[in-house]
Amino acid sequence: MAENLFDKTSGVLLPLWLDKRVYNTPRPTFPKLIKNVTTQVCVIGAGITGITAAYLLSKEGKRVVLIDDGEIISAETGRTTAHLMSALDDRWFKLQKFHGVDGARLACDSHQRAVDLIEDIVKQNNIDCDFERLSGYLFLSPNDMKGEGVKILEREFEAARQSGWNDVELLQNIPISTFNSGPALRFPRQGQFNPVKYLNALVLLCQKQGVEIYTHTHASKVSGGAAAEVETSDGFSIACDDIVVATNVPINDRVTMHTKQAPYRTYAIAATFAKGAIPHLLYWDTEEPYHYVRTSPGPDPNTEILIVGGEDHPVGKAHDFEQRYDRLIQWTKERFPILNVIEKWSGQVIEPMDGLAYSGRNPSDAKNVFIHTGDSGTGMTHGTIGAWLIRDLIMGRENPWEKLYNPSRVMRTDFKEFITHNVSIQKEYKEWLTGSDVKDIEEIPCGHGAVMRKGLKKVAVYRDEQGQFHQCSAVCPHLGGIVNWNYAEKSWDCPVHGSRFDPFGRVIQGPANRGLSGEEPEISKGLAKVEIGQFEAPTAPAIPTVGAPTYFEVN
Repeated sequence: MAENLFDKTSGVLLPLWLDKRVYNTPRPTFPKLIKNVTTQVCVIGAGITGITAAYLLSKEGKRVVLIDDGEIISAETGRTTAHLMSALDDRWFKLQKFHGVDGARLACDSHQRAVDLIEDIVKQNNIDCDFERLSGYLFLSPNDMKGEGVKILEREFEAARQSGWNDVELLQNIPISTFNSGPALRFPRQGQFNPVKYLNALVLLCQKQGVEIYTHTHASKVSGGAAAEVETSDGFSIACDDIVVATNVPINDRVTMHTKQAPYRTYAIAATFAKGAIPHLLYWDTEEPYHYVRTSPGPDPNTEILIVGGEDHPVGKAHDFEQRYDRLIQWTKERFPILNVIEKWSGQVIEPMDGLAYSGRNPSDAKNVFIHTGDSGTGMTHGTIGAWLIRDLIMGRENPWEKLYNPSRVMRTDFKEFITHNVSIQKEYKEWLTGSDVKDIEEIPCGHGAVMRKGLKKVAVYRDEQGQFHQCSAVCPHLGGIVNWNYAEKSWDCPVHGSRFDPFGRVIQGPANRGLSGEEPEISKGLAKVEIGQFEAPTAPAIPTVGAPTYFEVN
């Protein structure tokens, strides 16, 4: 079996929090599940949502089993920039359009209380995770400095106040001397922390409260109902009363939830700066895609770390990875006095079409199967809200946010935007009819991959560092999309719903719940030379078409 490049995280570019050269924060390790177990709640996914849910439920006295198919915090939670933004990264006037003023007020309340809950957990348990309260500033991009941009900021100011931000301020500039931001909004009492330090501590608290934790344990099947059960790929089972799927995107939902949201890759850099040279604040701008900025303590007492993210794009639909990092670095240098760039990495963000996450009972499953997904750019607060809300649903408590975050909710968004999004997904199936990425297999450099045509089939070919070729099907097992090679993270990415696979075809990110078929067979000599466009049109798989959604309301 080929080496697994993704044992520690869901990409080969190591995120800041997991780089031992910077923080040296070892994560607790746990055994693989090698027996059948019975519990009250099975939580799938050891990121912020799953770990927080396990903590809150076990604190209520529930017996909980927490599983993950990698190490803890090895997926998107480990790749976050960890802004604790109760101000959200979507415009408040848009949230009012989607959810009404009352819904926006509930969103404001839930995100503020999520930051409060994290702060309470940190203080009550003396967790050393660099938690800090600070103000957040929304400022204009250069293209928005005049005219409509300023009007949009004024409109956002009024909408924020209507949504419960009584202390939001409209300022002429952010409090930093190194660049002119122009008008900005100040949101007080935001936060930031080190997510790995925080969740490491929370995991140990879970253990003290009796939670059983198993890693490298893949949930292959989720069954709700009276005999609820989670089956693992190794043939073991977890019998339970309730199931919580906290895997960034649901692995137990084939279609429904994936028409309501879209996967994006986002990019981040970490750079050092002289201690005290940049105020400890959260920053984000109005550019599309927007930039987001925060600070963090560093290992050197004379320097601190600036973390900057942005350059988002739909998964599998861009190949200029280095240029995106270069643009991010250039944008940062033009505004902040950084010294050295010490880290760069990417992550996956799931964008809901109406601005808020989906937390609660899975629409296409039994009432005792719960999901959390659609975190957008505020996964730390959305994930905490999801854990809180699902805890209350399992405990039979009323929660004022239940309707707002309900995965079955009626979406009030732009019908044209919805159709455009889902039509763009349908267009991805044209990749079944294209030729190869390269004409000759020898053109694939060592350490890279390419999709090639082999008769009527599409094949994903990876050439390892020793020059050996490995092939598997290029067809995503979720809904039949053709994967693309991501050379920055050395993964096969599906542009349809964002599933990702390692170079050898093993699944590393859902919604696909199994790998690309035909793992590591011998490379065919017939694949050596394939002329682009020289093939017969294959019959594509049956793909669900986009019809008029019953859960959709046109505004």
